[in-house]
Amino acid sequence: MPRRPRIQFEGASYHVFDRGNRRERIFRTEEDYQTFEFYMLEAMRRSGVQLFNWNLIPNHFHFNVATPEGNLAEFMQRLLTRYSKYFNITYRLVGHLFQGRYGSKLVDKDVYFKEIIRYVELNSRRIKGRPLAPLGKWRWASLHYLLQPESAWPEGCRSAFRRVLETFSSQESRARPLLFQFLMDGLKSGTWEDFYRPKDGLFIGDDTFVERIKKSQDEPTRRTRRTIEGRMNFEQILQAIPLAGGPSPTELAAPGKQRHRSRWRQVLVSVSRRYFRIPGARLAEFLGRRESTISMMLARAESQVESWPETQQLLQKLRSNTAGM
Repeated sequence: MPRRPRIQFEGASYHVFDRGNRRERIFRTEEDYQTFEFYMLEAMRRSGVQLFNWNLIPNHFHFNVATPEGNLAEFMQRLLTRYSKYFNITYRLVGHLFQGRYGSKLVDKDVYFKEIIRYVELNSRRIKGRPLAPLGKWRWASLHYLLQPESAWPEGCRSAFRRVLETFSSQESRARPLLFQFLMDGLKSGTWEDFYRPKDGLFIGDDTFVERIKKSQDEPTRRTRRTIEGRMNFEQILQAIPLAGGPSPTELAAPGKQRHRSRWRQVLVSVSRRYFRIPGARLAEFLGRRESTISMMLARAESQVESWPETQQLLQKLRSNTAGM
């Protein structure tokens, strides 16, 4: 199956990421990190992209980047090709360093800019076992520079870093502690990844944003909007499932992999999150699963669950309920 073309246009913003082949390390020594950062900043200056945030982690990396000239591919190709050559020569290796094509998701920066900042900067805190360093102390993340005076910023990062700080305050002296507190709040809440719900696998934004981008790129857009008039809480959604032909709330929450219940759990997660913004933590608590499992369920649901008859039955029941409210 051919790969979908990457969407590029002037002024686009992306969350970009890639990992080592077979999840192996792409940074083994301090010199590796330093070399990658050097190539990254040089490619940034030559291509004219704006690097708002980055985080380099032993076997992967994350960028929060904008492309005033619509040339993400140029920036990434220059960076990854140069670093792959360096790595293979240094360690006398051959073959692919990275695991396939780098990932990129178009971001609605007007809505999600702060959340992408937090997602990228906190990624070095997600390492299994223990974080790489205390918050703000990981040398290979942009936060290392953002918390320092402007004179310590890398060449070419001034406008992008100012944009990050101005998101929190127009006064630089206030912006840094507010940025740090925003990140700390995310760590304490444990739900800082919850916003990250890609649409159609390529977008971080609501349906209006997705449809606008697709229309500008002459791609098919959604015929019907994902909206249901009225408000419903989680308990009301649960009560509607048996009326739509599904299991009872007790059966849904019970352990086991019986196909009928598993399928309805998937429907519950998809409809609750995408139509009613029920928090992932609430779904995880009800189903007795980790919040990361809920995230994976939602990712699997993106391409198929909306077309399932069970989903349509539940949505029909919910719409009839809201009509009578």
